[in-house]
Amino acid sequence: MWSDNMGVAPDLDTLADKMALTELVARLERAVDRKDRDGILSCYSEKSFDDHGRFRGGREEFAEFICNNPGFTTASPFIYHLMGQSLFEVDGDEAYGESYFWYAMQVQEGKLYQSIGRYLDYFQRSEDGWRVTYRRVVMEWDGSLEAQNAVPGGHFRGTRDESDPLYQRLTWPENPEATTSIG
Repeated sequence: MWSDNMGVAPDLDTLADKMALTELVARLERAVDRKDRDGILSCYSEKSFDDHGRFRGGREEFAEFICNNPGFTTASPFIYHLMGQSLFEVDGDEAYGESYFWYAMQVQEGKLYQSIGRYLDYFQRSEDGWRVTYRRVVMEWDGSLEAQNAVPGGHFRGTRDESDPLYQRLTWPENPEATTSIG
């Protein structure tokens, strides 16, 4: 049951828990976007259940669905989650959360699948920190749109694996004299 805590200042431990939960949700969505199997697994409790509508199962099966499903998620050159506001209720070593999202992926040349919705999560704290134990995906809208790929403008391009620029951890440009980011 959601409570209305408006006007009540949370203590520092509760604020730290809410920040940890916010980061956990963000790490999970990044792991999905990058097809990072270990990253996905690390966000869920050993015994967990994810109810994604077209997928229902435990963390191992979910990681497999995201990382090795040639007919759906791996067929897209990108998956992109944009996270919105999140609200968390923390009660000791348990928490409930509601996180808004916008999601897009290319389903075929010239088609972009999008959805907007919310993740309703139940979390448990373990010795290693917070983990998702039960996730329900609630869709507000989803559908496909006609979309034309733009001509690349010299930008770095994301990938769904460890060749993504995220993993390079650069502290200075590799080729600073080049006229575009990709040289």
